[in-house]
Formats: sequence, structure tokens, C-alpha cells
Amino acid sequence: MIAFLGGTFDPVHNGHLHAARVAAQALSCPVRLVLSAQPPHRSQPEANAQRRWAMLELACAAQAGLDADDVELRRGGPSYTVDTLKALRLRHGDGPLSWIVGTDAFNEIHAWRHWRSVLDLGHLLVLPRPGAELRGAALNLYLDRRCPDLEQRPAGGIRLLEEPMLPVSASAVRALIAEGGDAGHLLPDGVTNYISRHGLYVRSV
Repeated sequence: MIAFLGGTFDPVHNGHLHAARVAAQALSCPVRLVLSAQPPHRSQPEANAQRRWAMLELACAAQAGLDADDVELRRGGPSYTVDTLKALRLRHGDGPLSWIVGTDAFNEIHAWRHWRSVLDLGHLLVLPRPGAELRGAALNLYLDRRCPDLEQRPAGGIRLLEEPMLPVSASAVRALIAEGGDAGHLLPDGVTNYISRHGLYVRSV
């Protein structure tokens, strides 16, 4: 089994790393953090892709079992999950593969590009996000596809973890920095130093 956690990482923070570590422990496998270079579902990131990639590498270098993955950065174009999973399948073959996603994003799965193909290509490991309970069609999909032992087959299962995630968001980190506050308690040390050195997220005067 190998698992992947995608994100804009603008910037990567302790909440992202906690989620990756929880997933790695639950699946007993390494986790690779995939930078969404051009997220199609939201406004463009404040930091460019090269800056965000540098911060992601710094964060993962200090975490055993976590690695940064530039598959979307190298491919170019919009970062659709289905296209990324196709590339990862070509790289890793037919073994079990999991894509990690929060409950908030999973609730919108039916709006994903070719979402049915996503489940043909890999499993989904769903992590609880504060204030985002599974609902509606996403809940029904989970109940239909839930699988506690994802390693038993290559793709198609959904597992929901119960451990809560840290209530940290990149938008809150950016806002704190823009206001002149200290976000060091929310970030890995290397990322804090990088942001300070390059003057990222500071409000223009």
C-alpha cells in the first residue's frame, strides 16, 4: 500500500502533517504529499508553485515516513485528482493505492471530474474535518463502498477514520502572518523560517 495526500499547501502547516501521520499509521504505509500546482476548484494560491514546493520539501524532510511528490507540478495544467491517479497508477503498478481526503472535500465528490474513475484507480481514505460530517450522496457512497481493509485490493474502497484532525487552516495561517502575528506554533520550523526569509504572506502596505 502507498497513500497520497493532495493539497495546495499555501503554506503546508502542522494540520497537514498531522493528517499525513495519522493516515500513515492507520494504513501502515508511507504517505506522499502531492502539491496541487494549479488547483481548478478554488482561487489561485498566494504563493507560487515553486515557493509552495520548497516549503513542502522542507516540511517533509523533517518527518519520517512522509515525502513530497511533484507529480502534478511536473505534469502541468489543472490538478484534477483523476489525472493524478492515472499518473500514479502508471508509476506504481497494480498494488493498493489510497488517496487521502477530508470529509469536507469528500462531501463534494460527485462534483469531481470523472469521480467514478477516481474509485476505479484507487481507494479513498477519508479524514474527519471539524464541522464537516458526511452527508447526502457522499454518505450513501461511503456506506456502499466502505472497506476497513483497503490493502486487500487495489482500488474501489472507502475507509473513514475517526481520529479528529487539528483545527488548523492555511487561510488562518496566512491571515495571522498578514496581520503581523507569529504563526510559528502552526508551522514546521523550516517552513516558518522560509516564509520569514522570503517575506511570504505579508500584507502589502
